[in-house]
Amino acid sequence: MTQPTQDPTPQRPAPRGGLSRRQIVRAGLSAAPVVAAVKSNTVLAGDHSCVKPSTFSSLRAANMKVSAQREIKTDYECRSHGYWKNNNAGLERNFKTATQFISTTTGFVANPGSAYAGKSLQQVLEMGGNQYNAALARHVVAAYLTAVAYRNDPTVVMLTTSQCQAIWNNQGVWSPFAGTTWTLAQTMAYFDTVYGPSFL
Repeated sequence: MTQPTQDPTPQRPAPRGGLSRRQIVRAGLSAAPVVAAVKSNTVLAGDHSCVKPSTFSSLRAANMKVSAQREIKTDYECRSHGYWKNNNAGLERNFKTATQFISTTTGFVANPGSAYAGKSLQQVLEMGGNQYNAALARHVVAAYLTAVAYRNDPTVVMLTTSQCQAIWNNQGVWSPFAGTTWTLAQTMAYFDTVYGPSFL
């Protein structure tokens, strides 16, 4: 009997009753799967809300508060490096161990301190600390794997593979949307809000 070569695409779990903030927050985007109005001054922070960079930027300007009747989507897929260290859902078998971080497959080319030469995606996920931007590398690999698992669908994933490439190849300095350039600190603040500080 032939074994499948790819794990099934991860399924989006159904809500357990009521709407979570992840499901009800949306800004500036059309056709959301779950959209609802939120109460005035609802605070969005540290709850693993998967928002797009443009939404995060506008929320930062409002002190991470969502005003009355504002609709913002926060249920994009954004699985953390902690998840991907031990899961393969939606990926080809052995993709994480067989694919090098710095490669034409991933499109990642930056190699600070030559610390990433020959390392697989799995090995980057398992790196500790933050020497040579290791924390950024872990987050980028997690976002990249999520994009791959969900067929790089921008209506589903928080970041696309090309955005992941821009983030890493410019070491956190990139343009998340037209007219804006983020610093490394801003990029890490975004990941901190999305994944939570315990993932850094």
